[in-house]
Amino acid sequence: MGETEVSVGRILTVTNSNSVREGARKKTINREIVIGPNAIRFVAIVIFVILSVVYLAQSTAGANRSIKVRNLENTKSELELEKERLEVEQTRLKSLKEIDGGVEKPTMEPVSSVDHVDDAAKVAKNS
Repeated sequence: MGETEVSVGRILTVTNSNSVREGARKKTINREIVIGPNAIRFVAIVIFVILSVVYLAQSTAGANRSIKVRNLENTKSELELEKERLEVEQTRLKSLKEIDGGVEKPTMEPVSSVDHVDDAAKVAKNS
């Protein structure tokens, strides 16, 4: 491999010179990043948009949580009212049972004879 071998790095050198002659001094492209006023505005707008989206996502999540909590509280209060109603119903049914059990059922005696009232007899009438 002798003198004809050329380094790959020399062939791919990128310059900002218009000259392609060998042996001419060429300056390579500067690798510094220059941020101008338009780029700063663009970056600021992008950061603002990202922060706005994050804020909206968090506030929406908070609102959804508060709606779920409110629905659960409403369900809880409805169930507590139903529980109280059922306790009152239970107490009423227990008292009716006690009344039925505590009262002696009147026993009737068999009829031995029937006495009829005559129309001629003096009976108190409400006329």
